[in-house]
Amino acid sequence: MVLDILQLRGCRRVALLGAGGKSTLQSILEKECAALGESCEFYEVGSAQGRCLKLYAPDTLTLRPGTDCAVVVAGLGALDWSIGEVCDGFALRREFTANPSRPCDGHDLLAVVRDTLYALPCEKKRLRVLLNQADTGMLHVRAADLMRALQDEGYFAAALSLLV
Repeated sequence: MVLDILQLRGCRRVALLGAGGKSTLQSILEKECAALGESCEFYEVGSAQGRCLKLYAPDTLTLRPGTDCAVVVAGLGALDWSIGEVCDGFALRREFTANPSRPCDGHDLLAVVRDTLYALPCEKKRLRVLLNQADTGMLHVRAADLMRALQDEGYFAAALSLLV
């Protein structure tokens, strides 16, 4: 279950960041909670407009009062595609604006995730990173290095595919 993978059991209010707009993640989590008879509110903070990554403008990340946990969602599908195509808000990073047609790599994906994590008004123990779209063996391999980098910094990170 995704609730268990992301260690969200017992949370009552969870912010989803970088999700694409009424996300698959939100739907899955709501169904799992309903099946378990648990009450939890999931809400999105901004929308990635259907893109794999989302950069937030400075001082735009506010969470609802009582938020227990925040999940930063980053799509592995961004890798090897033009950063300008796969990242909503790419113009907020100078290096992305300088060459928006260059392929997104693991460093770029981590930069977007880290920018979001650093901007959140939460303790690390209340933050989760979901590397979504781990749809192939190769993407799982690439995700492992990204997860390790985040875990080495003290963040909880998981990779999976939310294909339904």
